[in-house]
Amino acid sequence: MTGLDLSRSVTSSSSSVRRVVRVTAQIGVLALALVVWWYGSVSLPTGVMPSPVDTFATLGGFALTPHFWATVWETVWTFLVALVICTVVGVPLGLAIGSSRIATQSTRLVFDFLRTIPPIAILPLVLLIFGPTFEMVLVVVVLGAIWPILIQSVYAAQQGEPLLTEMSRSFRVPRRWFITRIFFPGSLPFIMTGLRVGTTICLLLTITGELLSGAPGIGFEIADAKNFLDTPRMYAYVLVSALLGLIVNGVFWIVQRRVLRWHASNRQDAAA
Repeated sequence: MTGLDLSRSVTSSSSSVRRVVRVTAQIGVLALALVVWWYGSVSLPTGVMPSPVDTFATLGGFALTPHFWATVWETVWTFLVALVICTVVGVPLGLAIGSSRIATQSTRLVFDFLRTIPPIAILPLVLLIFGPTFEMVLVVVVLGAIWPILIQSVYAAQQGEPLLTEMSRSFRVPRRWFITRIFFPGSLPFIMTGLRVGTTICLLLTITGELLSGAPGIGFEIADAKNFLDTPRMYAYVLVSALLGLIVNGVFWIVQRRVLRWHASNRQDAAA
């Protein structure tokens, strides 16, 4: 065996060990959480916290009903529509503003002021206008989740390599080729960071808006179960919210690795 083969073998073994350790740690944290949950259910007064067995049994029963899947779809649909609107509006607008120094300086004060307004603070006004509807939740989610995508896109447009820009001008590279081959790929890592943050905020605001306003979805079911003191149903839908967050995070991680497969961070993750 050559030195290179030996080095590759050692690196592969080290990566496998780290992967096993990481998976074992994740399983251990999950097991510890279940133990703490079970201990709380038997220590607290009856009805305050259901046991994991009761919660999963309730969730299993709900999973067989059309109402459950309709509820989950209401939340997922609102989340997806809001994320698409934030992406379609925030990314092009942010790149356009970030490409112009005058536009960046002119809009900085406005953006800094508007993004500090909590989305929940405008919920009563939007609820008064639209009522507890899909449109109401959509407005609240978009107004809250668009800012990290927009601001990160502004920063992305300012991170271009000046040498590449000057070379493209010197060689009279066509504008379309410059945007698709130099400008956009250079901005993509920053855009994906904004999308990752915006995706999380979209999901949180969707469930929160449903919870506080009474619009159909997972949040409404949590509030309804709480009002009727149906703690197993409430915990079941809270668990659904957590599982939905894990699914969204996993899907985004896969998409990001595919889109940024050429980026150094993904190569380091693959090596690890």
